[in-house]
Amino acid sequence: MKPMILNPESRLEKLSRRWWFLLIIILISFLPLYSQTSYDPRQTSQVINSVLAQPLIYSLPSLFPLFKLVPIALTAWLLVRPHSAYRWFALYAGLNLLGIAIFQNSAITSQYGLVIITGNIILFGIIAAAWLAEATKPRSDFSLRPLPRRALILFPMMLLAFWMPIQTDPMRLLLDPALFFTNEAGLTGCMMLPVYTGFLVLFYPQVNRVLLRLSGFIGLLIALFNLLTHFVLIPANFWMGVLHLPLFFISLAAFSLSVRQPKNPPV
Repeated sequence: MKPMILNPESRLEKLSRRWWFLLIIILISFLPLYSQTSYDPRQTSQVINSVLAQPLIYSLPSLFPLFKLVPIALTAWLLVRPHSAYRWFALYAGLNLLGIAIFQNSAITSQYGLVIITGNIILFGIIAAAWLAEATKPRSDFSLRPLPRRALILFPMMLLAFWMPIQTDPMRLLLDPALFFTNEAGLTGCMMLPVYTGFLVLFYPQVNRVLLRLSGFIGLLIALFNLLTHFVLIPANFWMGVLHLPLFFISLAAFSLSVRQPKNPPV
């Protein structure tokens, strides 16, 4: 009897279940920052906060509306004609997260010079690569209609993240509808990741389980770091912590679903 040969997707699905694979992901998140100027390791959270406050990706605010309108248009197309739109949606997600990985986690600061959050670049890069692979060879089906009832919970969280109704200086909630089309959320990893992962949770189990697991586990890890930073280490950033709750809950749902054995796995 010949041994069963697993296809690459099945091998990767099995690999991503291993405890040591997830441990490697955790260890990547603790990689040291690159900084032109040395700093006290106890100030790491402050250095990271200084990068995320003014990253390179925010240097062209005139482009912010473009990165709001494109995902809105793709989402509308995806909901109306999922078979036609899905590859383009996945391609945009991959390219968007790749740009975020590199340029949202790098900044030229006045105190530390060029700073690069190495772990974040790798983690977001992993999810970006998974979305680009999905665009090349789709494994998900977003055509289920009517939408499942969990959309009533998921869509408000996804919209909150995409809206990002906040003013950073000073930090306060800003419930301005115009921000849905004009602010930097479209170039912010912690706001766009719950949007992309939310669709995977919405259409589970007919989704790419490796992509679901990577997005869920990495998103959960990043959310926990941010919640610790904004609620505990820098409590003045309370509202920013609130806006990271969609990333936390959607990522938790994604990872929890990804470790289940689906009744009807996608072919």
